Amino acid sequence: MVSSLEKIFRARSVAVVGASEKKGSIGRAIMENLLSSFKGSIYPVNIKYDKVFNLKCYKSVKDIPGQVDLAVIAVPAEAVLSVIKDCGEKEVKGAIVISAGFRESGKEGAELEEKLVSLAREHEVKIIGPNCLGVYSAHSGLDTIFNPSDRQAKPEPGPIAFVSQSGALGAALLDWIAATNIGMSHFISYGNAADVDETELIEFLAEDPETKVIACYIEGVRRGREFLKAIKKASAKKPVVVLKAGKTTRGAAAVASHTGSMAGSYKVYEGALKQHGAIVVEDLKSLLNASKALALQPPAKGPRVGIVTNGGGAGVLMADELESKGLEIPSLSPSTVAELEKVLPSSASTANPVDILGDAPAERYRDAVNLVLKDPNVDVVVVITLMQSPALNPKTLKDYLKRIVSETDKPIVMVAPGGSYTEKHSSEIEVEAGIPIYKTPEDAAVAVKALVDYGAIQQQISSSKQE
Repeated sequence: MVSSLEKIFRARSVAVVGASEKKGSIGRAIMENLLSSFKGSIYPVNIKYDKVFNLKCYKSVKDIPGQVDLAVIAVPAEAVLSVIKDCGEKEVKGAIVISAGFRESGKEGAELEEKLVSLAREHEVKIIGPNCLGVYSAHSGLDTIFNPSDRQAKPEPGPIAFVSQSGALGAALLDWIAATNIGMSHFISYGNAADVDETELIEFLAEDPETKVIACYIEGVRRGREFLKAIKKASAKKPVVVLKAGKTTRGAAAVASHTGSMAGSYKVYEGALKQHGAIVVEDLKSLLNASKALALQPPAKGPRVGIVTNGGGAGVLMADELESKGLEIPSLSPSTVAELEKVLPSSASTANPVDILGDAPAERYRDAVNLVLKDPNVDVVVVITLMQSPALNPKTLKDYLKRIVSETDKPIVMVAPGGSYTEKHSSEIEVEAGIPIYKTPEDAAVAVKALVDYGAIQQQISSSKQE
């Protein structure tokens, strides 16, 4: 089952059915995106043209010489079935059906989708879609997203895979991730999930060497038991972060009209997902924040958080956010407090949160963070930096943090509120030291909770293997 998706995500040749140069058309956007990044062969298919972007245009997929791994289909719904039949006769093993007008549109569309799936399986063509935004695999340059590149940013290659039942929300996530430093392995908008569904995708990504974290936006699941089994198996290898839509009665009804999926009870979903090893988040921002932390830092071995800050108020807010999520702010050991008293000014606070004062230079951060990390009562450390302080040299801090990260197996998360100056230096620290950085305590608390949750999942898996 997993290997059957290889022809899609590792495609070496792509046919674009519905290719065009017409401005504003989906066929044009897909062609432009592929031409800008894809290293394999691209074959335009459209009965109207002889050439598209100076490439020979074929009347049918069957007319293309040589092997075609993947067909991207952007034609009216009623024409899709004949294209799939052509793909089957050409032995094309993968298809991404961008076209809408299937199950999500009502009874006639649902009947058409049933015929599509039956035909695809008869010809052994795996289908992603219909009614989807497309697939973007950053490492190979496969970009079948139909949004124009001047409107849709794409992340650099990285470790996070995003699986999204919604194309529009997926597009927003692509933009957001492109603005971060972590990058993406695959983005998959799978729409109606007529053939390839979230279960198959998770199974594929669990084995994918380019993916370190699997993040999912899910509306409804048809193969519930198989889906949960896939989550459980994947979470033993890498984190699976899930945002489940349809929490309310109105939301569940909207899900049905959006992709034709049955949403089901949110509480039942939430409990089952957590029981099978998923990290469940409440909103899109949390999905991104949790995924970033899990991609950059190791899981925490417990829920006890140490805080080091150069602003007392920020430390208090951080403690509040962490405790509200069920995490602990432990007292530091007497030996740690004694060592902190040796390196910090007398007016500093050596309790947890450790307030190293607003005039703290990078060296004070280095000493305090090292000591708190080594405390036996601490599983994860949050470092808060108000970089507006004239005493703090962010470049020196970055160098210290790089070394600290290399010498510990405990995760570190950073909070750095501020504008352009702070953002510039935060970005450098995040890239070079590998520490996830957030603007607010609220966002950082989500990240810490994800690291703690995945640590607990890993410990449960380890314990069950030993029994």
